[in-house]
Amino acid sequence: MATNKIKGKILRIIDKTTLVINLGTNDKVEKGAIFYVLGEPEVIKDLDSDEVLGTVNVTKTSVKATQVFERFSLASSVWTETTYPSDFSRMLFPSVLSGQMMNVGSELNVEESDLEPWRSRTELPVKVGDEVEVTISEEEETEAEPESAQDGAEPDEANAFTENE
Repeated sequence: MATNKIKGKILRIIDKTTLVINLGTNDKVEKGAIFYVLGEPEVIKDLDSDEVLGTVNVTKTSVKATQVFERFSLASSVWTETTYPSDFSRMLFPSVLSGQMMNVGSELNVEESDLEPWRSRTELPVKVGDEVEVTISEEEETEAEPESAQDGAEPDEANAFTENE
């Protein structure tokens, strides 16, 4: 299965966790897709010669598509992911059957004076018009689903949105 990166823009900021992005099912975006809000590339220079060695693409943040319509998506900066125990873990600990929320990793032991955070993540706010990028899977065409299932949205009482042409 091939993948393809496509770029879009933030159209609207609903609140501190919800964005409207101009990519939807017409662009093959699916519910659960991760969008990366792009910042300006960081220039990396040699300490001795001041020669530009290259650039690093930096993201301001990432958001997950919660509702996907034909021409736009609603995406949230807050979501949870569940990890499930491996078969080996279940053999050792049979009482652990359900998924658990887990944080993986730890901070590095560094000198505070050596810290130089990426500007995009620390200084620049997310704003309307920011470019976003999402990776989509390219699959063979299948039969169309009924229209109610195509938009990928699962409306609930508190957050039911509809797309108007």
